[in-house]
Amino acid sequence: MRFIKTALMLLLLLVLCALADAVPACAEVAVVNVAEVIDSSAPGKAGQKYVNNLKNALEGELKRFSEKNAKAKDGQQKIARKQTELNGEYQREYNRVRALVITALRNSVQDWLKSNKKGVTAVIPVNTALGYAKESDISKEILLRLNAVKIDFTKK
Repeated sequence: MRFIKTALMLLLLLVLCALADAVPACAEVAVVNVAEVIDSSAPGKAGQKYVNNLKNALEGELKRFSEKNAKAKDGQQKIARKQTELNGEYQREYNRVRALVITALRNSVQDWLKSNKKGVTAVIPVNTALGYAKESDISKEILLRLNAVKIDFTKK
């Protein structure tokens, strides 16, 4: 058992050494709290509102369909198929909206990288960093850029 623990520790040490060699010593890295930035941003809030409205509309559609088909001979099967269809529609739209917001976030980060004067060459999500200095968190700067983006979620 002790041998396994030692082997795992050595393996972890080797991985960390390899990672240290992969990043040039002069590279500056910044971090962004992705979830917080998206949740606080205008596009993130608009996307959430769009998805919530869609969910309410689809739930209303399912309710009307259920009331119409509840007494039919194969009503429960029809209702189950309709629910599966509407769930798929919701998931596709949710994924589309999420992709639009993530793309806008990535573009905002790229714009920031091009214009930053801190020498930063890479931006990583804060939850993937083992640790970071408070000064390396650029979430507020990215939020300002993302808030300037307008996304029309109704365009498909």
